[in-house]
Amino acid sequence: MMSKNSGQRANTNPARAFFDYFRCPSQFARFRVKPEAAVSKGFFRFGRAVCFGNIATRSASNSRNKVPFDALPGTEPCLSGEIFLPFNPDEVVKNLRMERYLARPRSELLLHTYYYLLRPILPLAIRKWLQRLVFRRRRTCMFPTWPIDCSVEDIFEQLMALTLQATGVREIPFIWFWPDGKDSALMMTHDVEQQKGADYCDFLMDLDDSYSIKAAFQLIPEGAYKGFDGLVSKIRARGFEVNIHDLDHDGRLYEQKELFEKRASKINKYGGQYEMEGFRSGSMHRNQEWFDRLDFQYDMSVPTVSHLEPQNGGCCTVTPYFVDHVLELPLTTIQDHGMFYILLERSINLWKQQIEMILAHHGLISFIVHPDYITHPAECEQYCKLLEHIQSLRETRSIWVALPGEINRWWRERSQLRLVSDGDHWQIRGRGRERARLAFATLVKGKVTYRIADRLGAGTDTNLPLPPPEELGSR
Repeated sequence: MMSKNSGQRANTNPARAFFDYFRCPSQFARFRVKPEAAVSKGFFRFGRAVCFGNIATRSASNSRNKVPFDALPGTEPCLSGEIFLPFNPDEVVKNLRMERYLARPRSELLLHTYYYLLRPILPLAIRKWLQRLVFRRRRTCMFPTWPIDCSVEDIFEQLMALTLQATGVREIPFIWFWPDGKDSALMMTHDVEQQKGADYCDFLMDLDDSYSIKAAFQLIPEGAYKGFDGLVSKIRARGFEVNIHDLDHDGRLYEQKELFEKRASKINKYGGQYEMEGFRSGSMHRNQEWFDRLDFQYDMSVPTVSHLEPQNGGCCTVTPYFVDHVLELPLTTIQDHGMFYILLERSINLWKQQIEMILAHHGLISFIVHPDYITHPAECEQYCKLLEHIQSLRETRSIWVALPGEINRWWRERSQLRLVSDGDHWQIRGRGRERARLAFATLVKGKVTYRIADRLGAGTDTNLPLPPPEELGSR
């Protein structure tokens, strides 16, 4: 049931992930894990969120299709403002983000190997049939939830609700998720797979520019197209971003650790040579436990829900997160290939549905659209409708449309910002504070609601005095 790493780090600071997510003053993140919180390991609920990890009950489930036990009633707020939990939320969040809830049987690994060996000779119709078959089987699985799984955000919101109740304050201050008070961020990316895709990069840049959108192109350094250097220069000259996309896109990058390390060494050299900060693997293959071998600032290879990707799973979050030194910018919407050729969708309704679900959690809306797949009029028209919708959202909703590199720089700056009390005011300190915004979390009819202060360092009505400060320790 459990991967060998799923039970590790059970003794990590239970408030660390919560603090990193909200960037609130540390005295509000006062969680304690019950001593008996390692009675069993498995799936359980925390309110509406599905969790996986150590838990102070023997009722944890071995199956993600049947999760009856809810840990929420087992929480115990104290008069001091501390909250005793029957599990370690930091461990659980890491298990979800890192996909440690998965157990990949040897049979699945063998099928993966055989598929990519046979893929060059399999007719396209057979490949699409197999992909639809896999999708239908994964749709029957309760967790992760299709088409968006926000279990990580739901855990944090539930912890915030408990904190508000335990401390008795009306509002808790934190540093807003996105710069300039934007509700969400959105990034467009294009993975170039074949010569046909390379030939259509100019067309795709023209199309994006017509909607005032700059995108990131991921290029295969040892791929099936020529003129890699010229393609990099041409894309950059037009103000678009360029990143590394796998090594040769043969589906074997994460097959074995020794093979991965050899290829990662080559990939890192290409990244350094072309001064590229971002990476995405071919076909969204991944093993986040090996990300420390990548010399990149950010990765874009982990889907929120992986029902339509070759590799099962998903990080269950729509928010960027760090894996060691690498910032993960998860794929939060369906790829164009899955939309066009597996689900056979001829509208953008699914994209719209996913966008609204991500907006509700103030997350990152990220897309992959291949120049290889929009060469036909129907697919091109569908993509244009998406661009029109993005343009409308930018005008009517507060969305930050940015390049992955810009999102990476902001998220790293935000991770170092601090909120400090200045009398009856809160001040944001640190590099990047000019774009940061003070926000407050409160409970409205039992639901956590956010508001952004009118100006930097605005006063609060949090019903102070505060609980006694308690440091989180070294980070």
